[in-house]
Amino acid sequence: MSKKVILIEPVLAHYRKDVFNNFLQSQDFDFNIIAGKKYEGVKSLIGYEDKLLDYFTFKIFNHKFYFLKKSIRYLLKENPDIIICTGIDFHLLHTILIYFIFKTLLRKKFYWWSHANIGSQGKFGFIARSYFYKRSAGIFAYNKEGSKNLLKMGVNENKIKVVNNSLNREDYGYLNYNLFTERKNEKFTILYSGRLTKAKKVELLLKALGLIKARNVDFECLIIGNGDIETLKVLANELNLKDNVEFLGEKYGKDNDPFFLNSNIYVYPSGIGLSILHSMSYGIPVITTDNLDLHFPEFELLEKGFNGDLFKNNSYEDLANKIMEWKEKITDREKYINNCISKIETMGYLPEIMTKKVLDFLNFNETNEIRK
Repeated sequence: MSKKVILIEPVLAHYRKDVFNNFLQSQDFDFNIIAGKKYEGVKSLIGYEDKLLDYFTFKIFNHKFYFLKKSIRYLLKENPDIIICTGIDFHLLHTILIYFIFKTLLRKKFYWWSHANIGSQGKFGFIARSYFYKRSAGIFAYNKEGSKNLLKMGVNENKIKVVNNSLNREDYGYLNYNLFTERKNEKFTILYSGRLTKAKKVELLLKALGLIKARNVDFECLIIGNGDIETLKVLANELNLKDNVEFLGEKYGKDNDPFFLNSNIYVYPSGIGLSILHSMSYGIPVITTDNLDLHFPEFELLEKGFNGDLFKNNSYEDLANKIMEWKEKITDREKYINNCISKIETMGYLPEIMTKKVLDFLNFNETNEIRK
């Protein structure tokens, strides 16, 4: 009889649908998943309603705390052999309580799936994270940097498995299109896709484009996303970019494809995460800030000069120079398409590889325990 595994997520993110389905179809384990219906403005996947629970929330000193209602009752009823929980976030109170009930009292195997960062609570946060991580059965980390952080906390290296991250297969450009023949646009095209908020620093991109426009360079810039569009439009007009920059609003799923297929470089002025994977899956090199503290685990896909570049943080002058450098480089388009794709595949940023790493680690640990 297969061991029963329950994965607890804050929300069933749409980009992880393939991974969730792979788990649910596993022949090695009896998998199930529970999550919140909505978390920090993000709604869970449609079609998984039987796996979704409501949150109880409250605030203390501007900190919002979440408790997944009926989660403990559900776990007691299902009596899983293994629990996998989102990495330690003290705002998700149910995860801490579940740990003490099911790991400490009921002796269930407990895994964390985590960015494995140090946290922002100083020495207390470091000690608290070390306590939970060191006493778990294992930790699935998103990248090698997370693995290094866990080692600093004193976690046994045999408990750590780097599994990377992924999107759904339908979101990978090269898995769905022939990137070498699909491009129709001959004009040098810069792409940004993401939220249009102050934190994303899209104004840096516009100011860089203003400098490029002053050099009489022919280009277009496509900006996908919603937010403070009107303010950015005013800035674009002030910089004489009205004929060069197009604000496309929010786009979802396949509606994004034509814009990614016809762009040359992707610019993300602030800390980047899964957007880098999405862009590179279309063979598009990425330019982003050199402030490494801002980035998310997926940033490790970027190899400077190979499939992207870094500009001096907050310097639109340097960003303009980098864009111009890559305008010349991408004349050898096939080379950089291949560079982007090879990095994704060699680092294993695909849903089936991510799933396999998790299942193999669970299988290895279960097999070794049986041998003991």
